Amino acid sequence: VIGSSSFASSTSIPYHTAKEVIGMEENPLTALRQKRHASIPVGLRLLKEGVIDAFISAGNTGALVSAAKMILGTLPTIRRPALLAMIPTKKRPVAVVDVGANIQVKTEHLVQFARIAAAYLKARGIEHPRIGLLNIGSEPIKGTSESRLAYKALQSLPESPFRFVGNIEGKSVFDGEVDGLITDGFTGNVFLKTAEGIASLILDRLEAHIPSDLLDKLTPQLADLQRHLHYADYPGALLVGVKKIVIKCHGYSTPHSVGKAVFGAVELLKQNFMEVFPEKLIK
Repeated sequence: VIGSSSFASSTSIPYHTAKEVIGMEENPLTALRQKRHASIPVGLRLLKEGVIDAFISAGNTGALVSAAKMILGTLPTIRRPALLAMIPTKKRPVAVVDVGANIQVKTEHLVQFARIAAAYLKARGIEHPRIGLLNIGSEPIKGTSESRLAYKALQSLPESPFRFVGNIEGKSVFDGEVDGLITDGFTGNVFLKTAEGIASLILDRLEAHIPSDLLDKLTPQLADLQRHLHYADYPGALLVGVKKIVIKCHGYSTPHSVGKAVFGAVELLKQNFMEVFPEKLIK
């Protein structure tokens, strides 16, 4: 909580106040050096010390990722932590890595993202995950030089812990034919927010154009559709690769979506995710 400590004494819920805040427009590294008492580093230090079990932030993404790496440290096999978000499909949700932590990546990072996605999915009960590489076409020659090299590297992995299904176009992601989707943080973030925007558009247009008498009859069906499409019903992005549970929410998150992130963190803790995930990562 950012603000006066008097607020913390007015409730039975324990609060830790922060004297500073890192703005969305600030340079992450500069802000972290100058604002040691900002909410992000304060919260992450509490997490490292064991005062809290998970940390959720809707703040500056760059500051959160950098601070988490510095304060919490990364798992032994991780070079770059990545943000993992779940996106609904026609079948079951797909894990997308990365959605904003690493704007520019090399081939080795994309290969690592595939391992991260596979380990996450295995930790959540999917033993033989199918991993795809987000691209502008399905052919191996499509995409940037890094994506073409990543395709070759993923295809030739010895004893791979997942099944690489090749390039996946954006429109095909929602068919549910892959369990994990790999991309750089820039493309992944644009893809995620575009998907959320289209889902909101569909729901809004349906509610605006269906007659009220028919709307009442379709309430159960529309409620099911909203649960399936509405991004706020999915927890925020998990920062995978650091030593504790850190979840990043959008800066424009609603109380409902932040609540979902809290419940998502609780679920991960109940499943002992931070004990299981590293084991799956090295297999």
